[in-house]
Amino acid sequence: MKPSIKLLLLLSLTIWGMMTAQDVNAQRIQVVDTSGKGIPLASILTEDGLMAGTTNLDGFFDMKGADRVVVTHVAYKPLEVTASVIRDGRVTMEEQNYGLSEITVTPRKYLYVEAYYRVYVYRNDSLCYFLSGIMPNAFDLQNNKREHGSYYHSYCEYSYKKGAAITWAVRAQEFNAGQMFGRGQLDDGKLKKKYFLTITDKGPGHRVYSNPYGVVGNLISTGGQSRMTLDGGKAQMYANEARGETRVLARRRRLGYQYQYTLIYADRTYDPSNFVMEADHWEYNDKKSHVKFIIETYAVDHSYMNKDEWKARKNELRESYKSMVSLDKLETYERKHNIPALSAAVRQAILRLRHW
Repeated sequence: MKPSIKLLLLLSLTIWGMMTAQDVNAQRIQVVDTSGKGIPLASILTEDGLMAGTTNLDGFFDMKGADRVVVTHVAYKPLEVTASVIRDGRVTMEEQNYGLSEITVTPRKYLYVEAYYRVYVYRNDSLCYFLSGIMPNAFDLQNNKREHGSYYHSYCEYSYKKGAAITWAVRAQEFNAGQMFGRGQLDDGKLKKKYFLTITDKGPGHRVYSNPYGVVGNLISTGGQSRMTLDGGKAQMYANEARGETRVLARRRRLGYQYQYTLIYADRTYDPSNFVMEADHWEYNDKKSHVKFIIETYAVDHSYMNKDEWKARKNELRESYKSMVSLDKLETYERKHNIPALSAAVRQAILRLRHW
């Protein structure tokens, strides 16, 4: 008996679907922005929140047999990648609109920057620790002195002992404060002198940073904001090599050290506090596993204050966040301050962690 036309059509569609799925699973995908430029250092997550890797400096990654992955990047809206969104081997991410407000100069003594941060720790690509909270910072302009409020944060849900969490809270505070007021501008001269980078103009608003290891970063300016993405591991390790720092270089190679850095700031006169957001992602091998750390920091408020206003804001935060709060409450704060929401995959991974 001859097969019916409907049966043949169904069989053809099934085979085509299987072939398409196989092609998607095996193919190399490029993540691009709306102008078609590759997006480097985007995180690739499986549906259950496992870290499957990051895009390279040209925005490419391999699906590695997955039917569906989630792509996240601090500068763009999370994107779920399936066959339906792939066009000619590419997927396009939409930019986040941070809407940084201008600072109005007044006689007040303190420059205030309120920062919201997230800390993620992955072991062997599984999320094992999450920390999120609010950090007030002030800089005494008259005395050229950095000041801090108390470290107000929420431990949310995570799987780690309290002692380690406190240690990491202090580490995150020192790290973020150092970025904000301690390190200064990453200008071309500093990049050349400290990291031995070659800087090439690729057209209006686009610079490429490279060294003998290859391309290590990009600076793209558009829409009133600049975005720098740097493969800090390659930059630092070549600098170690060029300076003859053999012990540091050998240790980093032994650990499999990788460090990636993203900074977004407004295109007006630059100062270290004038950032919109920044993210640091580094990884290495310890005795037990492969470890990845990601710290994201978002500037939610820039303003000038006097001493009484600074103390009042510290007290307000202390009262609002003096005890642990739920992830839902922190997400309310995120929405109010236009902070990108956690992707569904990351949120599910956080909620699966043991509650403290």
